[in-house]
Amino acid sequence: MEICPGVHQVPGLRWSNAYLLVEPDRLTLIDSGLPGDGKKILAYIQHLGRSPSELERVIVTHGHPDHTGPLKGLSRRTGAVIAVHPSDTRYREKTNSRWLHYPGQPPALDWNVPFLHRIPAHELIEDGQMLPVMGGLQVLHTPGHTSGSVCLYLAGQRVLFTGDTLLADGFLFRRPVPFPGTSFREYRASLDRLSELPFETACVGHGKPLRQAGSAALKEMLNNYSWFAPRVSAVKRWTRLAFRR
Repeated sequence: MEICPGVHQVPGLRWSNAYLLVEPDRLTLIDSGLPGDGKKILAYIQHLGRSPSELERVIVTHGHPDHTGPLKGLSRRTGAVIAVHPSDTRYREKTNSRWLHYPGQPPALDWNVPFLHRIPAHELIEDGQMLPVMGGLQVLHTPGHTSGSVCLYLAGQRVLFTGDTLLADGFLFRRPVPFPGTSFREYRASLDRLSELPFETACVGHGKPLRQAGSAALKEMLNNYSWFAPRVSAVKRWTRLAFRR
């Protein structure tokens, strides 16, 4: 499903979103869904009349398994490089290599077991780096959801890929559910930074992308959202109402 010229949302994924950037000489994937979703990604590439071998790079917005599930097999099948911020990796001295890692992750194994197998980190990406994709895909380090979360910005097309830093329903933004390692302080700072970007389209990690007025929607969210422990605030509010009866 083409969201804007050259930017496709891979259809049929069960939980999280993956996006395919289509150029005449290469394909780039942003995130990859759950284990088993690799077949759907390959089928969509072929549906576009392209070859899986044209997939040059898979960029990981963060290390959670609902965004990286089929990555190991997908990389082997296509030869694609797996790119991730170093803060969502762990170094393995035995092999002098890095693999994807997130706080609270179960033990990573060499065996090909879903959610437990080691996924290699071939390429480390950094804040401000400009990747040679669609005229320039800028890496923005946006810690908060995880320490290595990144967003990706196509300035020419005014498109922002948010991973789980921002979720949406097609009209409004919302924040993700906290996980082990989530930092609310870093998260808010990351969103303040994103609010300064002039973007129209937001390709989010879960839910439906915003196709227009993305910057305005983010500013509205920041102006109206209760950031500090919203669930605790709701419990206190309901408790006060209950004792008034």
